[in-house]
Amino acid sequence: MKVPLTATVLVLTIWLVASPNSSCSARRVVPDDFDLFDYGAVHHNTPTDDEGFSQEAFREGWETESTTRDSFNRGNAQTEEYDPQAFLEAWEAKTNTFNVVDYGAVGNGLVDDTKAFLKAWGAMCASSTQGTLTLVVPKGKRFLLNAVAFEGPCRASKVNFQIQGSIVAPNNIGAWTNKEMWIHFSDVQGLTVNGGGRIDGNGAVWWKACGSKGCQRPTALHFNKCHGFQLSRLAIFNSPKNHISICSCNGPRVLGLLIWAPKDSPNTDGIDISRSTRVTIQSSHIATGDDCIAINSGSSYIKIRDIRCGPGHGISIGSLGEHGEYSQVEEVQVSNCSFKGTTNGVRIKTWEGGSGYARKITFEGITFEDTKNPIIIDQHYFDKRPTSATDISKSVQVSDITYRNINGTCTDEKAITLACAGGGCTNIVMNNVNIKSDLPNKRSYAYCDNAHGTSAFSLPSVPCLLH
Repeated sequence: MKVPLTATVLVLTIWLVASPNSSCSARRVVPDDFDLFDYGAVHHNTPTDDEGFSQEAFREGWETESTTRDSFNRGNAQTEEYDPQAFLEAWEAKTNTFNVVDYGAVGNGLVDDTKAFLKAWGAMCASSTQGTLTLVVPKGKRFLLNAVAFEGPCRASKVNFQIQGSIVAPNNIGAWTNKEMWIHFSDVQGLTVNGGGRIDGNGAVWWKACGSKGCQRPTALHFNKCHGFQLSRLAIFNSPKNHISICSCNGPRVLGLLIWAPKDSPNTDGIDISRSTRVTIQSSHIATGDDCIAINSGSSYIKIRDIRCGPGHGISIGSLGEHGEYSQVEEVQVSNCSFKGTTNGVRIKTWEGGSGYARKITFEGITFEDTKNPIIIDQHYFDKRPTSATDISKSVQVSDITYRNINGTCTDEKAITLACAGGGCTNIVMNNVNIKSDLPNKRSYAYCDNAHGTSAFSLPSVPCLLH
């Protein structure tokens, strides 16, 4: 008959507490590489850190091979408080951790560790152990990964992909097995990706090879149907293409990221969102060669706040309606964000001939510094002239757009551009906007075409809006 691990540990714990004269070494009960102080064991007769843990007393009692539970009690007989529940939690945490090194990963930046990562993921995902399961990418190592897919569903309700060290992509394009996505998470619920480590996409080899002609390049991190995932406390560098894609996800949260690529790196968006809802992105610094954040079709209820953007192309809605497609974006809030040295600030861009809508979008508490196009609606967006088959009389409907409490400087005289299609943009609201030109002795101005709405306390004045 198999005895459950939890029951075994509980029996051992009770026996230890009840048998102070036992000669069994604590080393035989407690795994070698964890410290119970991390889980709440407290001894009050020695100095403690901010969490109330006394590492010194515990080290004397448990780190010596010959030390027994009895000797530990003699040293702390009057004041020891032992917590069996803390012990149990520590043991369970040990069994809930899957270190990629234990599955064959080398971590020298030269050996391909992809198979080892997949083995660790497979073991974690299949585990029936209770609680949060954690895959650990340990600190101090550099793991070379080729294109890899971490797929669910997993048996556990919560899984943590903890990147403490570094993950690096191949620097030889010919070595890539998938040129669309590098690190892909699919259909994993309760997923958290964090750890304080870094992800380096080695994008320079791609930018050089593709040049201006363009070619298929992989996204660094791709999330598909991972509802409620959280991505935080990571540095992501030099993706061959966009750094993060969020696709078909409900309720994800992204925070505490540093995303960086050279300002001349092509199409290296920071975060792209598509067909997703209730997305929160906050408290991050994004500096790339393209959009810091792009919100694409099928997305709604998006909250973006406390973002430092620059260099880059700003925060964009779209592009929408490419190839005559029907696109929709609504309920977007962008607040308390700063833009420094960006090509654009807050932008809505739609293709001629498209259809659908971009509506109920608010930009508030925005600061610009040396931004070329701080506020822009461009409904004539294209990278080449429309074909004869494109019905350019059609357009994505832009409405209910609010700009509030916005200030800063632009590198040109034109601070605001509202270039709307024939159908016009409706209910555009400018309230307390103040953008000045960096050019000596030059005043900023606004350009508008087919835009309708109201403006109050705004500089420059927007002539097509009611004052």
